[in-house]
Amino acid sequence: MNTLQKTFLWFDIGYTLLYLKREELFINLMKERKTTFTYDTVREAFHLTDKLFMREYRGVLGKDKNTYMPWYFGNLFHSLGIRMDICSFFDLWKENIGDPLYAWHLCPGAMDTLKYLKNNGLRLGIISNWDKSARSLLKHLGILDFFEVVVISSEVGCEKPSKKIFTIALDKAGVSPQESLYIGDNYYDDALGSTTVGMDAVIINRFGKKGIEEIPEIPVIENLTQLETYF
Repeated sequence: MNTLQKTFLWFDIGYTLLYLKREELFINLMKERKTTFTYDTVREAFHLTDKLFMREYRGVLGKDKNTYMPWYFGNLFHSLGIRMDICSFFDLWKENIGDPLYAWHLCPGAMDTLKYLKNNGLRLGIISNWDKSARSLLKHLGILDFFEVVVISSEVGCEKPSKKIFTIALDKAGVSPQESLYIGDNYYDDALGSTTVGMDAVIINRFGKKGIEEIPEIPVIENLTQLETYF
């Protein structure tokens, strides 16, 4: 991948630019049930459950949470050795997670990295599987104006990894795939999807290769700030 030829960077949203403080909430809810875990243990368990769903149950994450979160927590509980009523825990989780507008936070370094890339003359865009709250959320967190083109699955009627959503984005930006680089956390939606139209891709994986051992060689970074070394 020759990053010198890249003029347009496309980003996923969830766990690329934004994250949930889900580990802290999970630990607090477990403490109420007299069960304690370290932050690092819970963080890794969430990470591996995410990757399991991305690999084995493609297209499930990001859908209506009522249809998959009990299933998700079942896998998470199994990995942590927890035996308790999953459905009642999910009800409690929904009560405590709060308004999505305030539940999501900028990933560490995201603001500074976007400023760095923009100041270095790179054009930026979003291609994301998200509901119609995406623009409001990005605006609330102060980053919407960084992006020249924003393509959201719920707005265009198709989603990653479909070739169509990437083609729509490229057409809106008036840029070629060869000039584009896609950055996301889901190899199956993000890397496979973007490469079908000829883009290069970089995957963010906060545990190195852990959880994505099965994927072929593709650039992997552990956080957004590492993008600065590419440009």
